[in-house]
Amino acid sequence: MNRRITQKDIARTVGVDKSTVSLALRNHPSIPTATRTKINLAAKKLGYRPDPALASLARHRWAGHTTGHDSAFAYIVDSRMAIHSAHRRFYPGCLERCYERGYRLQEIDLAAYPTLESASRVLYHRNIRGLLVPQLSHTPGPSIEDLPPNQFTVVCLDQGWIKAPYHLVAPDIFAETRLVWRTVIDRGYRRIGGAILRHQPPALDDAARIGASFASQQEWLPTDEHIPLLQSSPDDRGSFLAWMQMHRPDVVIGFVSRVYRWLIEGGWRVPHDVAFAGLIIVGSESPELTGCLAQKSAIGRNGVDALIAAISEDEWGIPKHQRKLLLQPAWNEGTTLPLRPHRDSRRIKS
Repeated sequence: MNRRITQKDIARTVGVDKSTVSLALRNHPSIPTATRTKINLAAKKLGYRPDPALASLARHRWAGHTTGHDSAFAYIVDSRMAIHSAHRRFYPGCLERCYERGYRLQEIDLAAYPTLESASRVLYHRNIRGLLVPQLSHTPGPSIEDLPPNQFTVVCLDQGWIKAPYHLVAPDIFAETRLVWRTVIDRGYRRIGGAILRHQPPALDDAARIGASFASQQEWLPTDEHIPLLQSSPDDRGSFLAWMQMHRPDVVIGFVSRVYRWLIEGGWRVPHDVAFAGLIIVGSESPELTGCLAQKSAIGRNGVDALIAAISEDEWGIPKHQRKLLLQPAWNEGTTLPLRPHRDSRRIKS
């Protein structure tokens, strides 16, 4: 009575081979839709449940290259993009995690192929099914948006300018921004200047960063101490310097470390004249800056794990339910945001 229903039972009921059942239950595109539907309905009626031990063994064998091919993932880049080099920042973390999990990682540049179909054929012939896609912008030519359906399992790393429908691993921008504002306020600063900046065209995470800053001002600071958020381009040094001269904040919350360099170039001593807290800090490049760390390695490592999980569920193409893994903030203390003396706690909202 308690015997586990097997794939062989389903095959006998439907009248197909066991291999067909195995592929259909994994939603493999090689099996016609009607056949997949029939097999899945039969499995549900019979009360079939996968055996976790066998599934784990199959995944282990697949990752261990017992299929006769090296199991590999592809890291997709596009050298036509103006900031292409920055999009490789997740690659070391991906490479490290792939090695730990028993996979190879290959970098594929879409700019090297005349069409996305030709790039897809190369991936197919290299036995690559899993794709890791860093934040991408719109470019002429082959685009990740045009990937052939049902051929690959895709996980996106961070958000760029393209709203892709695949699973996503990214920092929690809203939480990071709120943490920086709260820390600045708790350390006694009053006139807080938010150089939040905005990409042109807007990036997908701009709204979360700006929205969290507006919410923090409204909730935690008296109205008469609000300084207008700077929303100029991340490359617009002139607008930043003009904004500084007009508002003279006690502390600047900067989108990127470039804002800190603008302060130094403008003649301000940090933190003596003005303090600084960053929303995105690369610890290895600027350990002296205080603020939230850019979690490049964590995004890459978690992206690989998310890809392996999606493959184990046999998710091909666009998933039915998109999953988003948002990483909690990581803090770098640095030296640019010291505790401000003579704090008047009566003026701060809690």
